Formats: sequence, structure tokens, C-alpha cells
Amino acid sequence: MKSLAVLGAVALISSSASATFTGWSVVQTSAGGRDVYSVFANFTLSTDVVLNVFDFGKADSTPTGNQIAAGRSGSMNAVHNDYMVGDVDLDGDGVTDIFGNPGTFEAGTGIFTSGMAASDSYVTMQGILGAWGTALDPSFQNPPFGTDLALTAGWYDSTPGTSNVVGATLKVKLLQIARTAGDNSLFTANMTMGYKAGGTTTALFGFGSFTIGVPAPGAVALLGLAGLVTRRRRA
Repeated sequence: MKSLAVLGAVALISSSASATFTGWSVVQTSAGGRDVYSVFANFTLSTDVVLNVFDFGKADSTPTGNQIAAGRSGSMNAVHNDYMVGDVDLDGDGVTDIFGNPGTFEAGTGIFTSGMAASDSYVTMQGILGAWGTALDPSFQNPPFGTDLALTAGWYDSTPGTSNVVGATLKVKLLQIARTAGDNSLFTANMTMGYKAGGTTTALFGFGSFTIGVPAPGAVALLGLAGLVTRRRRA
């Protein structure tokens, strides 16, 4: 399975001079006939502990740490392994008795043990592990949110401790977005993360935006032209 770093990543400003978060990175893979994007937080210390993610897609009139002013652009277009479970009329009277579920970002342990996680969309605090302990905060929409995360949505480690230590890889997976294969439309969103240094209780914060998808050829050319103009102005 081919894995490659894609457009999107960088930015970080923390509340402390000892900040060790260095930005987001995005890795694209293919699984189950879908294009899958994994979003990671990257660090320089293996003992840092991730605590929570919040303000997803929140607009910022004074962008901090490479956030975008609009908060988000484009559509996530996430697909789920529990998506489009239709409404059910149990007694045939034409009235819905059980409302359908268009898909959620809260993957339970069952989806991981079933092997469907590789092609699903979900939020997480530590990637695909047995006792991951990820919980959604009240900012998530209810009923379920389907193909997009709610504005300012957040999630956190419901079992804090050593489980979310960054470790030797120096990164922690926070979000996976699965799309229908061939959907290359661009989606960018702000995201804020809380974390702490190992053995401390002081919260630090990392800010930034990430991007998934691939620009159309014309857009790539325009980006290159914009860079050329910038370089000429600085010359």
C-alpha cells in the first residue's frame, strides 16, 4: 500500500517557549476502494502527552499559527462504515420509528476489531490501538454529523495518562478522513490541540490548519506563479 505525505501541514505557535509541537502532517493511503487521509500532530519530544482537540474549523479574524481566517474551506466529504442506515417504520403506519444514522466520527472498539478502521472516517487521540479512550465533547452536532465535522467540534482523551504519550514516532494520529476514491477536492480546516510535557500539569497549545485533496492542474500552475511573483518582489 503506497503512502505519501500530501498537501497540508504546517504551523504551530504554542503558549510556552518550551513548545515542542511542530505542526500537522497528512498522509494519504488507499483502503477498501477509498482514498484515506490521516492527520497527525508532530513533536520533537517523545514524552509529550496529547490531551484534546478543539475549535475544529473555527474562523479566526487574526489567524494564529498559520490558521486560515475563514476557519475552513471546501467540504470534507467523509464516508463512514456506518453511514446511510435508513429510517425505519416498524409498524407500517408511515411514521418513522427509528431515525437513520448518516454516519459518525465516533468509531467504537468494534470497528477496530472488525478490520474496518482502515477505510473509515473517525476522530481519535492516539491512532488505532485497543484501548484508545477517545470521547466527543458537546460541540459535536446531534443527531449525527455525516460527511463533515461540526464547526468548533472537539474531542479528548477520556482515559488520560500514558496512553497518549507521543513515543518514538514523535507523532500522534488525531483524525482520519476516508473519501470515495478519486475525490480530490481540496478541504482545509483549522484545528487546535492541547498537550503537555511529560511529568507536568501545564497545558500547552498548538494551532494551525491542514489540507487534504489535490489541487487541479490549473490551480497548481497558479500557485507556482504566485510563488514566482513573491520571489521577484523580494529580490
